[in-house]
Amino acid sequence: MTDSYKFNWRYVSHTPPGRPFDLAGAITPRADKRFDGAVDAYCDGAYIGRCEFSSIDADCASSAAAQIRKRIELRIEDRVKKENQTSH
Repeated sequence: MTDSYKFNWRYVSHTPPGRPFDLAGAITPRADKRFDGAVDAYCDGAYIGRCEFSSIDADCASSAAAQIRKRIELRIEDRVKKENQTSH
């Protein structure tokens, strides 16, 4: 088993006002050929929170990270939409 695969990326929301999000995460391989992972999210320098994922079915750590990135980006878009709806 290998060590955790760490990753960082910046995501700019497509939903107005187009806020940037800084995300840092790690993927850890499991003995059953699945992965666990977690992502910490920041917006405008403020910590938003952590999303944890378990039992990710992927061929490799980078594939698991790509799945997590897609899920997180969808959650960000949903959150920004909800915040925009409540502020109007």
